Amino acid sequence: MKMPYWAALVLLPYLPMAGAADIDLPAISLVDEAVVAEMPVPRVGSFQEFVGRVGSVDCQRWEVSATNEMGYLVSHCKGFQSLLSVAGGYNLTKMVGPDGQPLVIFEPYYPAVQFPLALNKTWDADYTGFLAVAGLRWTGHLKCTVAEYAPVKVAAGTLDAFRIECYDHQKAGMLETGANTTVWYAPQVPGVVKSINRVDSRWDSELKDYGPR
Repeated sequence: MKMPYWAALVLLPYLPMAGAADIDLPAISLVDEAVVAEMPVPRVGSFQEFVGRVGSVDCQRWEVSATNEMGYLVSHCKGFQSLLSVAGGYNLTKMVGPDGQPLVIFEPYYPAVQFPLALNKTWDADYTGFLAVAGLRWTGHLKCTVAEYAPVKVAAGTLDAFRIECYDHQKAGMLETGANTTVWYAPQVPGVVKSINRVDSRWDSELKDYGPR
């Protein structure tokens, strides 16, 4: 159990005195419950490269190209486009194929991150989804909690990140199902650096590289 700051002060008079040369100061970590991540401002030309798929699309290196008049942040990977909702905290709205046809649609967006991020914050939101490869449309309700702020190891290195645990309840016609998901958001990137869907691995990804650093 972590000792409260005030408790340490109370104990100080009972500790043996030491000279300055005898004190071995511990490393101080900023990874604590006081950390808050505000909504980022992505830079045109910045990039993120992943291991695995991104938004179920098998393309790995995404470069930010523009913010368009529809309120989307647009990134490109080869001929694919990713559209993130600016008003929706840069959550995914649409993935578009090289032929201009939508591959994935979330309306208004997939609410996996909500700013500002802080330990123990919770939120829930409704959305509708479309996955072209399966011809599937569904309604979803995502409920999330920021469970931890701590280092996470990914292919790009070890990054301090918020671990967000979510439950995604989905309904398509008469069928109801759900999935536990985890995403890690690292403010220094800034962005989601790892995601795991415990039902459908096509949504899993891990950051391999990013820039500028």
